[in-house]
Amino acid sequence: MIKRFFAVVVCFLLSVPVFAAEISFDELKNNLSETYVEPMAKDIGSVLAGNMFRSGTSIGTHFKWVPGIQVGVAVAGSLKPREDNVILQQGFGSATEPEDAIFGLPFAQVGLGLPFGIDVVVRGAPEMQEIKLMGVGLKKTVIERGFAAVKIGLSAMYSHNRLEYTSFKAETNSFAGIFSVKVPLIEPYIGVAIDKTSLETEFTPTELMSASNPVNIDVTTTDPRYV
Repeated sequence: MIKRFFAVVVCFLLSVPVFAAEISFDELKNNLSETYVEPMAKDIGSVLAGNMFRSGTSIGTHFKWVPGIQVGVAVAGSLKPREDNVILQQGFGSATEPEDAIFGLPFAQVGLGLPFGIDVVVRGAPEMQEIKLMGVGLKKTVIERGFAAVKIGLSAMYSHNRLEYTSFKAETNSFAGIFSVKVPLIEPYIGVAIDKTSLETEFTPTELMSASNPVNIDVTTTDPRYV
């Protein structure tokens, strides 16, 4: 268990610079209106809530009451922002192909298996380039059945994830249903989620003087997500 924990820590530390080096939200100040902030909130929300689950089965317990533990690294990302997400396109894409912008965030994640098919998931990351991340989730396994070497699972999950940056903060509440089929070595799964994301800009009065809009923006969006 100790070796696995250190291996996870090393992998996480190696993944942080790859993503952190690309983080830039400078275009937010130049596109400060609901028209542009809403699609940004939807894409950020899908990343914040992304990769929160990997299975429809529960982590489980040992000897019925001893919590099971699952430690790992979760990388949530968006390989292509929405067509109307000008902020991420210009901030993360290339000058010739802004529509192919890649935005992602790494998390260290710990899952705790409790009795009655309940899992608690906590994740976060050290502050990087002024970005703070944290998240927590609660998953309830509704159906878990085994047939020889095959196990199927159906679960429902609620999660809350939060991102804080110098110019804005965003939080996503997500409700998801997950179905998986576990066979030796692999466990493919599908998931359907509804993400409700609130994003509020926090520019100072001095910064707003040179922004495209003299007031901060506060938007809330609801968007489906398929995994």
